[in-house]
Amino acid sequence: MEESTLILTYAGMGLAVMMVGFIVFLQGTILEHPERQQILGQRVRTIGTGLLAIGLAYVVGCLVIALV
Repeated sequence: MEESTLILTYAGMGLAVMMVGFIVFLQGTILEHPERQQILGQRVRTIGTGLLAIGLAYVVGCLVIALV
């Protein structure tokens, strides 16, 4: 397998992590609206933001490696 194909495969996996993080973030935002579940919604949003940031860093790292 060529290096460029492998790097783009890993970048695609990073995109998948970003998408999951975004979905979790949106779910946390939806959970936050009822007053009783505000703390749970904030925690879920924090997890979603973390996954989104990790996925973004992974994708950027893979693309930088591909360009170099």
